[in-house]
Amino acid sequence: MTPGDVPEWILQQLAERTQQRPRDRLVRLAVRLRASDACEYCLLPTFNRFQIDHIVPPTRWIEYISGRIQGVAPTPGRRGANHLDNYAWCCPFCNAAKSRQVSRRVGRHSYRLFDPRHDRWTDHFGFIHQYLFIVGLSAIGNATIEALQMNDGRLDGPLGSRHEAIVRGQYPPSWARPSLTEPG
Repeated sequence: MTPGDVPEWILQQLAERTQQRPRDRLVRLAVRLRASDACEYCLLPTFNRFQIDHIVPPTRWIEYISGRIQGVAPTPGRRGANHLDNYAWCCPFCNAAKSRQVSRRVGRHSYRLFDPRHDRWTDHFGFIHQYLFIVGLSAIGNATIEALQMNDGRLDGPLGSRHEAIVRGQYPPSWARPSLTEPG
């Protein structure tokens, strides 16, 4: 679940449409507002060109709704691959790493990835080293961190960008700070 609110007039306009395409300006605005202007996976603040991620990619939709993806149960009420409830605001790092993944094998088990529409970030993730590293608090969190390479150490990657945002005082987002505590 995310903390942002989308104005009712936007939701009404989108509800009247038969298609909610990720490149549509109104769809992008709704997803960005709902995400409070941060990546819904790693919480990196919006910079440059963020993308709309399909939580369940359209190419995997049939597998998903038929329950054929190991470790992933279909979410009741999800209204389609190209619907607002299947979109997440996503930084380029998380989006590129996630690609078509909806689950990840960790050890001997497969776990679904974090679902921003149905999971609370703080139930699955935490921080260490003054917010620099994201750590998993659950199997879903661990699988997502690994799949999305959230702690990739390249300077031009997610860790370098997170460090820059911390130095600028932009990370983690202010709306997330009160509920986040750094583990001992």
